[in-house]
Parts: sequence; structure tokens; C-alpha cells
Amino acid sequence: GEKKEVEDSTKQIVKKAALAVGSLKETEFDIRFNPDVFSPGVIHPKDNLNFKKECQLVQDAADFLITVQIPAFIRDCLDHSTAPMDGATLADAIHNRGINMRYLGKITEMLGKVPQLEYVYVIAVSEVVMRSAKHLFTLFLQGMDMLSLSCSISHFLNCLLSSCPTPSCTVPDQIHKKRSRNRSKKTTSKTSPLTPTDSVEWANLSPKSLWAQIKTEAKSYFDWNLTADSIDAFVELINLNKITLLRSFCQKTGVQIMLREYQFDNKTVQSFSEEDIVNMYPIVKHINPRATDAYNFYTTGQSKIQQGFLKDGYELISEALNLLNNVYGAMHPEIAQCLRMLARLNYIMGDHMEAMSCQQKAVLMSERVNGIDHPYTITEYTHLALYCFANTQVSTALKLLYRARYLALLV
Repeated sequence: GEKKEVEDSTKQIVKKAALAVGSLKETEFDIRFNPDVFSPGVIHPKDNLNFKKECQLVQDAADFLITVQIPAFIRDCLDHSTAPMDGATLADAIHNRGINMRYLGKITEMLGKVPQLEYVYVIAVSEVVMRSAKHLFTLFLQGMDMLSLSCSISHFLNCLLSSCPTPSCTVPDQIHKKRSRNRSKKTTSKTSPLTPTDSVEWANLSPKSLWAQIKTEAKSYFDWNLTADSIDAFVELINLNKITLLRSFCQKTGVQIMLREYQFDNKTVQSFSEEDIVNMYPIVKHINPRATDAYNFYTTGQSKIQQGFLKDGYELISEALNLLNNVYGAMHPEIAQCLRMLARLNYIMGDHMEAMSCQQKAVLMSERVNGIDHPYTITEYTHLALYCFANTQVSTALKLLYRARYLALLV
């Protein structure tokens, strides 16, 4: 009889706890968030009993992010357990803590109050502005005909980044339009995306109007007040290179541009011309699949190393590397990360030659899979410089450090 009483009381306790956290089931914690409760376009049924509960859950989650997760992220930045170098690594760090990017304005506000984190603050502010510009760019491209694509993109970039106050643009020649008008007499119902439309509204965009729109977008989407109303005022405000902003914008929108030196500060000449826009490719959001067994080996290895069992940790991480090779093939960002860890362990255990050879592989792989200017690649360069120095290759170490410094300033 006693056993049954205990079971009943346990059930009661679980039921109360489940009710308190807004669980869907009484016997276990099954919490699901309805992302549409506050969406303006969604109409909810009147007789939905759970609607209030769903609203409350979403509000609780938002409170938790603002009061617990975001301050925790800032503490991590302060003790250098996370050190974002550019917008992409900042977004990764934020997502790893379950924080949505729409809280970027709040995070930026909090970062502004911590003088030691000025470098993260600069990254966050530029990220808010570039994301707002990306939203406007997406709208700007809607209904654009293919012939004026490179023209319009270069015009948008001029308005965004060039110091020239009145960038001019050439609307694609009118011949095509005359032809299309002749053809329109015998039109078919289908129109090709290459046929030009008469709309040239994009040509009316000016730097002043674009920055006013960015200001509004930053406020409405991120709840962030932008004080600058031109690119020069903005660059002065956060002390950043325009080339860094250009890189960030192109990565977000998928615009590929010609590799050359761009003159941003010349007030008479515009920075970009039609020929500079090489290509556009789609940016697809996705979640990378994870090799769970290898991940478990890797994390166990890390905890062993923290306890001081370096040999055991080394074996576990080597095992993780083998598994990663089997799952992903020869090239993958996680394999580069694993190689970096092995190199570090070899260095700590005194095998400097092996450390250098592992790190060389990590550098080559990171250049290949992440890109030559990716923050991870920069980190790989600095590690390789250290191991080269340990192997008395001082000039190589210096070259690597100069390379890392150059890239870090660029990013």
C-alpha cells in the first residue's frame, strides 16, 4: 500500500510541476512553443483554450533569454571563452546559446555598456546595419529585370558604401524596350524573365534615402537606434574599414564582385560600376548534420583533458578523427577542428614535430573548407606560428603571424 501512495504522490508532484511550466502532457515535461502566437497576420480560433498558455510560454522564453542567456553570453565574452571575430562567428555564438538574431539590438545595447568589449560591440553594430541593409536589398531586387541587375546592384552598393553623395547610374539602353514594345503587339501569355520592364524606380535611390531606410529598419526589426545617417558618419562612429562592411554585405546577400582595389573615399567618383558585379548566388539557410558518435568521443576527450588525463584524451580525440573521416570524407570543418585539438595536445605533451605536422593539415583544410579569410583559418595560422616557433622556424612563424594580423584587421 505504501508503494502505491508514493507513486500517487509522485504523480501529483509531476502533474503540478508540469502544470507550472505549461507542459502539454500531465505525466511528463512536454513543452512546445507556438511561434505564431504574436504574428500579426495569423488569426487564432476563439475557442482555443491553450492560447493564453501558449502566449505565456513564449513570453517566459523571451524573459529567460533577456534575463539569463544574453547576460551569460556577455560574461562568456568577458572571460574570453567566446571571442567572435566577425558577424558570422558572432551569429554562431549567439545561436549556440539558443538566442534568436532578432535580439541583436538588445545584445548590442548591453555590449555598449561594457568598455572592455568594445571590439564585440563594433561587430554587433555593423551586423545590425548590414542585416538591415540585406532586408532592404531583398525588397530592392523584387521585380528587377535581368538586364538591369548588375546596374542596380552596383547602384545599391554605391548608395550604401561610397562617399560620393550623388551616384549616377545608366539605365540599360532603351533599344531593348523598343524591341519589346514591337514584340508586345504579338505577345504570348508567358513572359521571359529577361524581358525588361519599364520600371526604373531603383535608379531613384540615393545614399540619403537608403540610410534613412536602414535607420528605420534597424529600429523596427532590431529595436536599435542608429545615430549615423551616412556611411562616412557610420564608419567614424564605429571606427571600421568599409572593406569589412563590403565583405559582410556580400556574404549575406550572395553578391560576387570583381577582385580589385575599390576607392571608397573619393567624393567625385563612385566606387562601383556595372562591370564590378560578377555574379549572384543563392544563400540557403540549413543546419549541418552532426556525426553524433564522433561528437561524443570528442566531448569525452575534452573533459578527460580538463581533468588532466592527456593520454586518454588524445586517444579519444584520435578515435573521433577516424570516425569523422569515415562519416564526412577527407575534407570537413569539424575534421580541421579535431586536427587542431590533436596538434595542441601533441604540443602540450612535448612532441613539437607531430604538433606542427597536425596543424599544417588543419591549416590547409581550413583554408579549403572555411575560406582563406575565415576567423577559424586565422586561428589556425596563429597556432601554426606557435608550433613553428617551437621547432625553431622563427621566420616562418613571423610570416604566419603577419598573415594572421593582416586578415584579422581585414575581417
